[in-house]
Amino acid sequence: MKMKRNVLIIALAAILSVTSSCTKKVDVVAVSAILPGLQLSSLGMFTSGPYVLPTGSTVNTIQVLFGATTTNKSTGVFDVVISNSTTNAVVETLHFPTWTSNDTFNTTSAGSISYTTVPSEYPNTTIYQGSIILKYTATVPFATGQTYTVKATASSADGATSVLTVAKLIYIQ
Repeated sequence: MKMKRNVLIIALAAILSVTSSCTKKVDVVAVSAILPGLQLSSLGMFTSGPYVLPTGSTVNTIQVLFGATTTNKSTGVFDVVISNSTTNAVVETLHFPTWTSNDTFNTTSAGSISYTTVPSEYPNTTIYQGSIILKYTATVPFATGQTYTVKATASSADGATSVLTVAKLIYIQ
């Protein structure tokens, strides 16, 4: 009985020791120093497909969402390339001169980009929740029964880049 009580006391002491030692705080300044200057962290859809091609001259939109961070950097340009997942042929290229602008590569803008920021615990780090609105018609740039890969390239004002590609992100019914 005495042996069991000693084992129980030792086990209890070990548990209390572990739980009390797990309350260390993160050195936010030290971690901030090793964060990447620019990181495109996510790329996805607000609503899942399949999407339907509009009829006639109607223009539909698809919303692509992205997440990113900058540390000690300002945002620059943002580029999006959409390619057919089967043939790898590029069907649309969009260029946004800022992270809050309209596409400038196409005669009639093929979309827009915008973001909101999220509070960060890290000094000089900004977290972005962004949205890219893609415009499309019955003939441009998508075709029925096809899937499309989206490649996003985020840039900072000083030219650093971060690239993220998602295969078969868009499906047209």
